[in-house]
Amino acid sequence: MSKVVLENVTKQYENGFVAVEKINLEMPDKQFTVIVGPSGCGKTTTLRMIAGLEEITEGNVYIGDKVMNNISPKDRNIAMVFQNYALYPHMTVYENMAFGLKLRKYPKVEIKKRVEDAADILGIEPLLDRKPKMLSGGQRQRVAVGRAIVRKPSVFLFDEPLSNLDAKLRVQMRTEIQSLHHKLKSTMIYVTHDQIEAMTMGDQIIIMDKGKIIQNAKPISMYDNPINKFVAGFIGSPSMNFIEGKIAAEGNNIYFTNDDSVKLIIFKGHKNIMENYIDREVTLGFRPENVEDKLFVPDAKPYTSIKSYVDVIEPMGSELFIYFKNPSHNFVGRFSPKLKTTNGDIIEVVIDMERVHFFNNETEDVIV
Repeated sequence: MSKVVLENVTKQYENGFVAVEKINLEMPDKQFTVIVGPSGCGKTTTLRMIAGLEEITEGNVYIGDKVMNNISPKDRNIAMVFQNYALYPHMTVYENMAFGLKLRKYPKVEIKKRVEDAADILGIEPLLDRKPKMLSGGQRQRVAVGRAIVRKPSVFLFDEPLSNLDAKLRVQMRTEIQSLHHKLKSTMIYVTHDQIEAMTMGDQIIIMDKGKIIQNAKPISMYDNPINKFVAGFIGSPSMNFIEGKIAAEGNNIYFTNDDSVKLIIFKGHKNIMENYIDREVTLGFRPENVEDKLFVPDAKPYTSIKSYVDVIEPMGSELFIYFKNPSHNFVGRFSPKLKTTNGDIIEVVIDMERVHFFNNETEDVIV
């Protein structure tokens, strides 16, 4: 068993700054867990406490069923892959990968087998005689991962390992790390500020902000059911749109309205809950993919659309991102490239009211 458990873990520095506050978290055995959040949220500090590189102020860290608080990093049976690769420039790839095993006095035959097996998994066999300066960024990252693999650790820790790579290489390395996880069936904990990496790689996503866990869920569950406005805006690219307004009643119907002639009827499945917010200020949230040109939705119901001014068009090949500008709000939609429009057009777009979210303006928690 290589599950990792954090029990009321806190990290407070001597100046009084609390980087991580009373975190309770279980990362199951053999699972790929991603910790994501903005810079300064405490995610790397959390990873370093698991590794033993940061002292814990309060609480306990367990690997398996054993408390690790007073166990040195080298005795935790973990391997860490850093953002800057941390390769020894004067050593060959083989020597870099073998170094940790030599320190632990493994037999030469065992070291050779482990290095060659890891090199085979990562496709870097032809590079074993080269030094790091002769390698590309992607090759150096594979060597750093290989150095971790040869240890055969119970837990792999990744600290933003792809942030120094170009966009194409990041996509390729994401796939390779996922494939590695399937082959090794090890517990992996991966820290990133990139929510696309989090969504595509994680079995479980933990979102942190200001030293606290905000939400812990599977990727699609978090995308579809954010717990609050912060999570809703952080997960997704482009991020969720937000329009501030209020809930109003008219006859048997209730609507979301604002001062810019927006009047959207509340979906019947949300009506009972939103009736409690009549005459109260709320925030409407909807994803870019929940916006469609009315020309393509001929059966759209009344009061489900907004007329908007086209500000910026981003052609992405397989889709268009269109940014709309209005006096009191802006939003972005994801459209088919078949849509013909230009900057400055005013078009009517339909909002899928069944899939929107509403947020409490006071607490920013999700209402529906």
